[in-house]
Amino acid sequence: MLRRRIGVGTGDVALGHARELVPMVLALAFVLGLETAVVGLLVPWPIVHVLDVLAVLQVLSVAAVAVTRPHLVGGGRRLLRGGALFEVEVPLTLVESVRAERERHSGAAIQFADKDVPELHIAVGGWTDVVVKLEKAVSVTKPDGTSGMANRVRFRCDDGKNAVTKIRAEAARV
Repeated sequence: MLRRRIGVGTGDVALGHARELVPMVLALAFVLGLETAVVGLLVPWPIVHVLDVLAVLQVLSVAAVAVTRPHLVGGGRRLLRGGALFEVEVPLTLVESVRAERERHSGAAIQFADKDVPELHIAVGGWTDVVVKLEKAVSVTKPDGTSGMANRVRFRCDDGKNAVTKIRAEAARV
C-alpha cells in the first residue's frame, strides 16, 4: 500500500489526498478492532465475529484506496479520483486558471454544486483545496450514474499550493 500507486506512469506527478484521512481511518479501525475483541468475549456466535472482522477490513480498505489512487498530472491530462469508483480526466489544454483555495463542503464527497457556474466538488473529509477553472465544460459521470457538466472543478489535495504549481507547469508544457 505504501509503494503502490495505481495508474501512475513515468512522467506523471501523483497528487496525494489521503494525509488527513488515513489517521482518522486507522483510529476508527483500532476502535473497531477493540470492539471486535470485546464482543468476542461476550457473544459466542461466530457469525458476529466474522462480521466484525469484515467491518475492520472494510474501514482499512478506505485508507488503502485513498493512498493507492492519487490524483495525477502528466501526459497532457489531469486525472482526478474519488475512491475506487470515480475518475474524471480533464485535458490540460482546457485549464484556464488554477488556484489554491481551501473550502468546507457538506453533503456527498462527489457532488455538483448548486451555483450559477457548473462546478464539481471532489471533497475528502469535507474539504477541497484546489480550484481549476476550465475554458469549456467537461462531462462528468458520478459513481451513482448521474452525470452533468462542469466548468470548474474543486478537489482535495494534501499540498494545495504544490498541486497548483505542478498543474500550472504541466499546462504550460502542453
